[in-house]
Amino acid sequence: MHRFFRFLSLVAAGLSLGACAVTPQECDPRNADAGFATKFGCNVHGGYAQRVEQKEKILLDERKTNQLFRDTYAALDKERSEVGRELSRQRDEYAALNKAMNALLAELKQKSRNDQRLQNEIAALEKEMAGINRQNDAKAVAQKQYELQKLRTRLASLESDLGLR
Repeated sequence: MHRFFRFLSLVAAGLSLGACAVTPQECDPRNADAGFATKFGCNVHGGYAQRVEQKEKILLDERKTNQLFRDTYAALDKERSEVGRELSRQRDEYAALNKAMNALLAELKQKSRNDQRLQNEIAALEKEMAGINRQNDAKAVAQKQYELQKLRTRLASLESDLGLR
């Protein structure tokens, strides 16, 4: 009987020494090949708990990154919407300006039929107004909206590359 206790104490000492040499990387619960001593060491020395903590930190970091992507998408969508409203507002303003300017020029043409100098000034104003209509700032707003969409597409690609989508 004395031998049996000696044997058990040797086995227990061996298990405890084997358990000391376990690292958190070895404590993968999916590892079916891990021996009893490794699993025992992982359990006793907190290897499983450390692994869970590592995985939770990774998960929290991924959630944070994912939230940053969602926040950025929301801000881009809001900005794109505002740019669209701005474009619509500018078009309305240009239309009102053109209508008012055309009415004014028509009235001035009517009143200055006999004055060549005023007719030349009116023609110059019409020419300048036509130039402004060709290169209005609506193009810049549309360009900004296009650039925002390109940025959104690039972010979606980056999100996909990071495996978050």
